[in-house]
Amino acid sequence: MSPVDLRARHHAALETIVLFDYRLTCRTGLHIGAGKSADLAGSDLPVLRDAKGQPLVPGSSLRGILRSGVESFCKALDLDAVLQHDTGQTDEAEAVSAAFATGWRGLKLAERLFGAAADKPGGFSYGSRLQISDALACDDVAVELRDGVGIDRDTRTAAGGVKFDLEVVPAGTAFDGHVRFKNPAGHEIGLLAQALWMLDQGLLLLGGKSARGLGWMQVEVTAPRRLDAETILKRVPRAAASGFGTVEDHLGDELAALQELAEQAAAARA
Repeated sequence: MSPVDLRARHHAALETIVLFDYRLTCRTGLHIGAGKSADLAGSDLPVLRDAKGQPLVPGSSLRGILRSGVESFCKALDLDAVLQHDTGQTDEAEAVSAAFATGWRGLKLAERLFGAAADKPGGFSYGSRLQISDALACDDVAVELRDGVGIDRDTRTAAGGVKFDLEVVPAGTAFDGHVRFKNPAGHEIGLLAQALWMLDQGLLLLGGKSARGLGWMQVEVTAPRRLDAETILKRVPRAAASGFGTVEDHLGDELAALQELAEQAAAARA
């Protein structure tokens, strides 16, 4: 079993950029709210829309639920135990300050993936190397309007006069977006792939009103494309993305790298 690559990864270096597309298809309705509407003729709770008036899935919303999934997954299996053997080493060609190496060693796996903000002035902050674009609707969408009623928490009955309606993106609606990852280790893409798989399996739910049955998604991805600095220098045009497939089909190698990390974390705990 090869050691997990835990090298400190500085933003200044460009080793590899990994790109792939993702597609989210609603298994049920979806509500990602734009806040309470001030339009008297509109819905009380509209969905977020793009400039063309079509609903969209903000990259921040998807990123938030994926981070939550990664953090809970790492905590449940204590995957951060593998970091006991992290010395903050770097490639000889990549000079990293001692302060950066020390800060890096203090980051958990999820923070190395999604970034971390300093908890006190002068502390160590680390920006994410992972970018997730907004996902735009593949076709024109006619949103549904559903009625709702507020519930009195004490009596568990309908609260008087608290009636509202909300917009819901219908089941079957598909959204496409993109992922860009700078200098990722195999297990880092594996953690992202694991969270995408959890979303596909209904272990994570997207958006609001999930207690009403909303937010169940199907997730598909394309095969990742890897670019190094030399390839970028040649300005090779971006090839058309491969067809969409399951997370396991297209990110299987990265899921295997995550499995190796889990085994080494178990060995570290033992």
